[in-house]
Amino acid sequence: PYGHKFSDVFPNGKTFGVDIALGKWFTPSLGLRGKLNWENGIGIFENGHANWLAPFYEPGKNMDEGGYICIVGDIMFDVHNMFCGYDPARVWNVQVFPRAGVAYNFGVSKGTPLLGFGIGNTYKLNDRIKLYGEIAYNMVSSGFTGHESTATGTGSNSNGFVNIDLGVQINIGDNGFKKVNAAERNKTKKEEQKPVTDSFWSNIYLQAGLDMSLMNPYGKDFSEVFPKGKTFGMAAAVGKWFSPEIGMRLRAKWENGFKPFENKHLEWMGPFDNPGENMEKGGYIELTCDMPLSLSNIINGYKPDRTWNATVFPRAGLISNMATHSGSPLVGIGMGLTYRLNEKWSLYSDAAYQATTSEGFGGNTTGMSVSTGHNGFIDVHVGVQYDL
Repeated sequence: PYGHKFSDVFPNGKTFGVDIALGKWFTPSLGLRGKLNWENGIGIFENGHANWLAPFYEPGKNMDEGGYICIVGDIMFDVHNMFCGYDPARVWNVQVFPRAGVAYNFGVSKGTPLLGFGIGNTYKLNDRIKLYGEIAYNMVSSGFTGHESTATGTGSNSNGFVNIDLGVQINIGDNGFKKVNAAERNKTKKEEQKPVTDSFWSNIYLQAGLDMSLMNPYGKDFSEVFPKGKTFGMAAAVGKWFSPEIGMRLRAKWENGFKPFENKHLEWMGPFDNPGENMEKGGYIELTCDMPLSLSNIINGYKPDRTWNATVFPRAGLISNMATHSGSPLVGIGMGLTYRLNEKWSLYSDAAYQATTSEGFGGNTTGMSVSTGHNGFIDVHVGVQYDL
C-alpha cells in the first residue's frame, strides 16, 4: 500500500488464492479475457501476518470476513504472433495485457476500480492443454486498503499489489487459426469482401473533436449537474480494427483548460473550496483505452460499403486533476456511432458513463468512509474520423 516499504511485503502483504478465467482469441494477435480472483478466503492459504490487508494490523480478520475478490478484463496481445507471425506449431507464447476491472474487500466492505498491466507465458503440452504463468501490477484506491496511512490524497501515488498466477489453460471449441496462402487470400477478398489484415499497421484511424462531461461526485444530486458539473474540452484518439468485429482505441481528453469553454458556475470539480481554480491551473486530463465492438458487423456481418456503424465499448484509464495534482483510475462503458462520408472520412459521436475514485475529483468525496459509492461522470464526444 501507499506509504509502506515494498521490502516489508513479506510477510505483511502476502496472500494466496485461486482464480478462473474465460478468454477468446479474435485474431492470432488479439484476444479478450475475463478473470475472477478470490484471495485470502480459503483457510489452508491463511497468512497470519497479513498486516497490510484491511482491516490494517488485524491479521486474520480479513480472512474471517471472506478475503477479497477481483473481477477484471484483460486485453491480450500475443507478442510472438504480432512480431514473428502466427505459427500453430509454436510451443511457447508470450503475451502482454492491460487490465481493468473492480475489486471488493470483504474485510472492510469496500470496493474500488482497478487498473493494471501484466505479462504472461503459455507452454503448449498438446492441442488442448497449456501451462500458463503470469505476473501483473494492479492499482486500487485507498478505499480498498481502508487505512489512513494509505490515503494518497494528492499526487501521483497509488495503492498497488502484484499478482503472480500459475495454472492450466484448456482450449475449448475450435482451436487455432487457419493459415491461407496468397491465392486463397485473394479469393477470399474477391468473393467474400472480408478484410484480411496481414500487417499490424492495417485498419488504423484517427479521431479528433469536441467533448463535454457532466461531473457528478458522490452524494450530489444529478438534477443539479447543469451547470454545477458541466465542463467542455477537446479530445483526440488513435484506433485500430483487428477484425470487423473488434478493435482498440487510445484516447486523450483535455477539459476545462480553455477559456472559451469556461463554465463559471462549475462547483463539482476540485478544488471544492475554489472551483474556479480548476481552469486557472489547467483543468483536467483523461487518458483512456477503449475496446470497441462493432454491433453492426457482429449482428449483420461485415459490409465494406456500410454507411452507419454502431459500436459499444468498455473503457479504462486514468484521470488527472491538474488543479489538485491528483490522479485516479477510472472504468466505464459507452456506445458510439459513425457515419461514413467517403472512403477516408467519417463523422462520429459517442457517449460513455465513467466511474472514478475520490483522488481524481479532489480528495474529499467517497474517500475511505464509503463502501460502494463512487464518483461518476458522463462523457459526450463528437468529431471527425480519418481512416489511414
